[in-house]
Amino acid sequence: MHKILSVMLLAAAVLPPAGISYAQYTNSVGVALPADAAPPDQQVFRVMSPEPRSLDIQINLYDGESTLLPFETLLIRDELWQPIPGAATHYDVSDDATEWTFHLRPGARWSDGRPVTAHDFVFAFRRMLDPANANPYAFFYYDIRNAKAISLGEITDLSRLGVRAVDDLTLRVDMERSAPHFPHVVSFGLAYPAPRWAVEKHGRKWTEVQNIVSNSGFRMSEWATGSHMTFVPDPMYNGPHKPLLEKVIHPFRYAAAQTVLAYENNEVDVETVDINDMDRIERHPVLSRELVKTPGRTTWYLFFKVAEPPFDDIRVREAFARALDRDAICRVVLRGAAAPAYSMMPPDFKEYNGDAMKPYQAFDPVRAKALMREAGYPNGRGFPRQEMWLRAPTPSMKMAGEAIQSMLLEHLGVDVTVRTLDRTAYMSKLYNWEMDFGFLRFVADYMDPRNMLDMTWHSQPKGAGRHDWAQPEFDALVERAGAALDPVLRTDLYRQAEEILVRDYAAAFVFHPLTLQLRKSNLKGYSRDYDGIVGALMYSRLYKTRE
Repeated sequence: MHKILSVMLLAAAVLPPAGISYAQYTNSVGVALPADAAPPDQQVFRVMSPEPRSLDIQINLYDGESTLLPFETLLIRDELWQPIPGAATHYDVSDDATEWTFHLRPGARWSDGRPVTAHDFVFAFRRMLDPANANPYAFFYYDIRNAKAISLGEITDLSRLGVRAVDDLTLRVDMERSAPHFPHVVSFGLAYPAPRWAVEKHGRKWTEVQNIVSNSGFRMSEWATGSHMTFVPDPMYNGPHKPLLEKVIHPFRYAAAQTVLAYENNEVDVETVDINDMDRIERHPVLSRELVKTPGRTTWYLFFKVAEPPFDDIRVREAFARALDRDAICRVVLRGAAAPAYSMMPPDFKEYNGDAMKPYQAFDPVRAKALMREAGYPNGRGFPRQEMWLRAPTPSMKMAGEAIQSMLLEHLGVDVTVRTLDRTAYMSKLYNWEMDFGFLRFVADYMDPRNMLDMTWHSQPKGAGRHDWAQPEFDALVERAGAALDPVLRTDLYRQAEEILVRDYAAAFVFHPLTLQLRKSNLKGYSRDYDGIVGALMYSRLYKTRE
């Protein structure tokens, strides 16, 4: 066994200008604020989000929204999506990456004062894979020994899952095969420990404000249904990610109602920007300086139910892919805030190979018409009327969907009706394969091609996989790639698999968006990598400076 230590890089405190002396403050949990920080009573961060159905997202990820989650996983992700210590201080891994041992932080406490132990993680992993809970993200953990068999009900003894407590502070995880990407898996927000006593007492209501027990630097202090949630520092937390902020407030607002009005009125400190607001923002003397563009790590695509007509015909699927003028969608509809997609892997990934995939899916309306004619639908005649399903679209994504609708009519003669559903209802229909055709995004859960390819496109039974597309050669390649320890071989195998996905038209890939965000100028704590990319939000590092 060899030991790997994750090193967390701490941003240097910002010093006041020469000749100016600031008083340095300490917050309510004893953390010394940076030299330029505003007083503690001003350390309130506000950002809108849809109201979650539940914070118990390890049972159903899609019940949650973009609110803060007051749970600390074994490892967590920094702003640039790299795993760093969380509830575990370090881990050991065998040379073949099949045996992982995580060492938990001594003295860690739940918000009710009980100790956080390895047994809490064992309970959580078993709970996530128990088929009685019908967790749609159970496949996320199929690298763990017996996880898939337990999830599918082939093994009924949950104690046979390859996760066990060696002692209170040592967690051992055994894998089915080599899994060099596993630190990314346990740093994703679902893999938090679960307090058995609270879950058994309250069931799925254990994360409601009057019942919740958490283990991160924040705890929930308020959930006003229909209005907002509030989180505050947890004095029980003894880890490396104690917050600088005194409050995080999430006013509730749904994506379809997204505007920047609340940001302009100083009601929130950060706001995601819809394309419709870009012209005004770029002309505005203040807003234009507060606009930040970051990689979206996202792919938008058209999916098909391939097991049934009309999309069981590869000619139809290719025709749909060839009918899309991606450059026009990105340039005109999305105002340059996206790049055309010809494959699943976003350009933010070092394994990106989209340029090589372009010949399979490039815009070619002449070929698209010919393919539809060959398939028996000349100029769309006889083609069954289709509903294109969108998931809780923002105004700009609805516009993108309408642009696709128009292109399919213009180039194929296919009439499509746009239908929308809220996030939870949509994902339920998706996993039950109840939609023939839809326009959907996949946002990377972690920065490894296994997530974009295997997690999304490996064949699964109905209820466990997003799509009904199944290709044995693809499955075999991603299984080999996921266990490959040689990074060059691993990348090559994933690229072979992605080519199969693209040339079989499992989806018509449309675009990779940028994330557009307004951030107040007095909000600090974001990171940049060597390419100048600004990191995503990490609540424990944020603070406000003096105005």
